[in-house]
Amino acid sequence: MPGYDVSGVIVKVGSEVTSFKEGDEVYANISEAALNGPKQWGSIAQYTVTEEKLLGIKPKNLSFAEAASLPLAIETALEGLERAGFKEGQTLLVLGGAGGVGSLAIQVMKELCRVKGFIFI
Repeated sequence: MPGYDVSGVIVKVGSEVTSFKEGDEVYANISEAALNGPKQWGSIAQYTVTEEKLLGIKPKNLSFAEAASLPLAIETALEGLERAGFKEGQTLLVLGGAGGVGSLAIQVMKELCRVKGFIFI
């Protein structure tokens, strides 16, 4: 089954799991290295199994669908900005700003402007 992004309610935890319990609302990208030969996929299913380290508690203000739309896209946006080495004083043009990765890159840059005093045009 294809798919990396997931959100849902934990129905069972392994004996060594310490950060989560049954009933927790979570979201994740269940592939630790999607661009480097993922060792797991299969989020397009009723149930899936994943490692504890890949999960996060779903923010209360997001629906399950909204939470599931974020992980891979936000990781891609952040990694793109990191690889670009973007620094204060430089200009950044986001092509495809209406898509998932592009819109999240714009939101990250707006937050950097707020926090670090960058100028957003």
